[in-house]
Amino acid sequence: MLSKYFKIKTASDEFSKNLDIIFEELKGKKVLLYGAGDGFVVLNKKYDFKQKLNITGIADLKFEKNNKNLFMGFKKVLPKNIPNEDFDSILITNEQSKKIVKYLKEKLRLNCDIKALFVEEIKDEQINLNYLYKHKFDKTLPKLVKDMKGKKVILYGAGVFLELIKKYFDLSDLNITGVCDKRFNKHAEGETFLGWRVFSVDEAAELNPDYILISTKMYVGLIRSLEPSVLKDKKFRPLLKKSFITLIQEAWR
Repeated sequence: MLSKYFKIKTASDEFSKNLDIIFEELKGKKVLLYGAGDGFVVLNKKYDFKQKLNITGIADLKFEKNNKNLFMGFKKVLPKNIPNEDFDSILITNEQSKKIVKYLKEKLRLNCDIKALFVEEIKDEQINLNYLYKHKFDKTLPKLVKDMKGKKVILYGAGVFLELIKKYFDLSDLNITGVCDKRFNKHAEGETFLGWRVFSVDEAAELNPDYILISTKMYVGLIRSLEPSVLKDKKFRPLLKKSFITLIQEAWR
């Protein structure tokens, strides 16, 4: 089953452009592919890797349970046997590219050219984007916007989770005054984060927002820590709504 991250990334013009660049860089080289999942089947149907690259084989852990020699016309290679293969470069087609790169370099001790189709522009981009869709952020955001209509809000939490949300979702209909975070307790005049003004906790309290939207991935403990502070009389609400069961499960981890 294809993840939301895979669908969004591969549908972008940027992905196609980067793939063209990779094809050009690998022209004339012997290429070993890594990743024979559903994602590769979809990508190969669209881009026809065999016609664009000199592919010597394709590696995947799932081949350990299959005795056939070929996969979609490509020679099957067990990951542990990669060092014995003849290739110049490895092209990772799996979206879990960070784990695979680590395996190739640390476990197999390969020192070769390794390229990946899926490169995260934001830390933990794949994990967090799939997490947002798992908890139906695309459905709850419009409801939140409706509830916040005419309300002045401040976001609390200036991290990669908010950066990812800002990149993939439209927050323009929220009346966001700025972003508050403890790291901004000492900030430069006019400093911004993702285009929003930044505020210290004290400054946020003085602005008297209607709501403070918690823009972190985990927020139960954070809200508890803020309640005794100068923000104690403010209304808190998570930017990402989760089920009660999810909150309990995450609280026990």
